[in-house]
Amino acid sequence: MPMLTDPSQKYKPYTPLVLKDRQWPSKTFTKAPIWLSTDLRDGNQALANPMTIEQKTLFFRELVKCGVKQIEAAYPAASDTDFNFVRGLIENNEVPDDVWIQVLTPAREDLIKRTIDSVAGAKHAILHMYNATSPLFRDVVFRNSKEQTIELAVKHTKIVRKLTEECTAKYGT
Repeated sequence: MPMLTDPSQKYKPYTPLVLKDRQWPSKTFTKAPIWLSTDLRDGNQALANPMTIEQKTLFFRELVKCGVKQIEAAYPAASDTDFNFVRGLIENNEVPDDVWIQVLTPAREDLIKRTIDSVAGAKHAILHMYNATSPLFRDVVFRNSKEQTIELAVKHTKIVRKLTEECTAKYGT
């Protein structure tokens, strides 16, 4: 079967469940989902031989050719390669106007700043910040209570907000 112009037309909606005390089971999709590629991020989970900037750039171009509109490009704080790859995409106008690049950062102020610096000037960027919340990480690695972990998440979210507003003011995007 050849590639369809609108692949969402290939599938029929499922018969929804009607549960009086629930909302989502009775909802159906009315359009195709937005796909996010995570193929380029090898950051701190790097392969034995992680991709080079040139390899990542070629891969990024192929994803764009395939029509992917959201691409998780990197974990810029994990390596200079990932940071420079993202900067290169932006500085060389590799990101089409209808494509969003996504970057990943842990909830640490220095790494958040570096991550935001990597996407400065991008037309569309999504910053995915994470914080380890499992009891094992909270108790053993960070020695934080659940409440302290929530406080850290709130604190770092405010830092993201402040730094992205400053970046937008400086670069207009």
